[in-house]
Amino acid sequence: MTLHLSEGMIARSFWEELGSSLVDDRAEQEAKQILADSREIEARFPSRTGSISLQSIKTVWLLARYFQPGVIVEVGTYIGRSTLAMARGAGDSLRGLFTCDMSFDTWKPPTAEDASKVQYFGKTSSTDMMKALVGRTQVDMFLLDGRLQNEDLQLISSLRHDRSVFLIDDFEGVEKGVDNALKLRNAFPDLMLLAPPATLSDGWSKSHCLAVLLPTKLIQVSRQQRLPLWMM
Repeated sequence: MTLHLSEGMIARSFWEELGSSLVDDRAEQEAKQILADSREIEARFPSRTGSISLQSIKTVWLLARYFQPGVIVEVGTYIGRSTLAMARGAGDSLRGLFTCDMSFDTWKPPTAEDASKVQYFGKTSSTDMMKALVGRTQVDMFLLDGRLQNEDLQLISSLRHDRSVFLIDDFEGVEKGVDNALKLRNAFPDLMLLAPPATLSDGWSKSHCLAVLLPTKLIQVSRQQRLPLWMM
């Protein structure tokens, strides 16, 4: 006999538990502060900025708190909402966050603490940023909000390790996030997919289009513990 668990079953359980954390209220408050910190940039470029919703900021914060990455690479800084969510969500575990944007170069860390954790490459391609990082560090978490090129996959192979986690934005329909996830799974067969639990039919402000790809070796079955101790 066999117990069959699909990726969808695991994903639904994961997202439900993530939202039941005791740090949920803190995540909500920090997400609101991050929105406030990005208003000045948003006001200067109203026709070019849409960025992510409050719910997505909160989700990124919770994911960073859950996985506790030491080193993060982000592709697609934009106006810095996801950047700040990861930097602040990871907290003391974070040693460095490296981020770039192919077409946007206006973000500045709003606080000295943010500046000490984030290295902003500005208007730089993901390929050039990752080339600069190869040999310098290994990456615990990637957030990808840009279209991956074949050369990027080769660089990611050099930067990742066997416990690296990927957050994939725009995982919906035929958006680039779906294509990125397929490319990563083809390149790294050890990854499993936790698809987002909601669609935009629930309302943009109440949903997110973030998927998680993580190595199956990270799965640990416990009798009672539903969340990491630092989230309970």
